Amino acid sequence: MTRVNSAPACPNVLQLLDWFDRPRRYILILERPDPCQDLQSYCEENDCLDEGLAKKVLVQLIAALKHCESRGVLHRDVKPENLLISTESQDIKLLDFGCGDLLKRSAYKYFAGGFVLQKETLCGCL
Repeated sequence: MTRVNSAPACPNVLQLLDWFDRPRRYILILERPDPCQDLQSYCEENDCLDEGLAKKVLVQLIAALKHCESRGVLHRDVKPENLLISTESQDIKLLDFGCGDLLKRSAYKYFAGGFVLQKETLCGCL
C-alpha cells in the first residue's frame, strides 16, 4: 500500500495514513470517509445503480486501477465489497490490497476470488 499511496495520491484509492510492524502482523491506519458504505451494500439497499451513477463509478474505478498500475501494483480482488462509495457525493475509493501483488512480466498462477477475473490474468498477458 505504501507504493500505491506514494505522491501524488489518487483520490479513488483509500489512503494509508500510517502503519506499524508488529511480530506476526502489520497494523494499518487507513482513512475512513464518512458517510460511506461498501458498493455491494449500497447496491442492495438502492436496488441497483442507474446508468449515470454506474458510469461515474466505473470511471473512478478505472482511474484507481490505472493509478495502481502506474505504481507497479495489481489489486487482484476488485469487487463491489472492496469499493467504498460516499453516500453523499457518490465518489468511490478502492480498498483491501490484501490479495494484491507487484506487477510481473510472467503469468500469474494464483488469483483471488473465483467468479470475476481480469481478462489479462486469464490470457497471461501481464
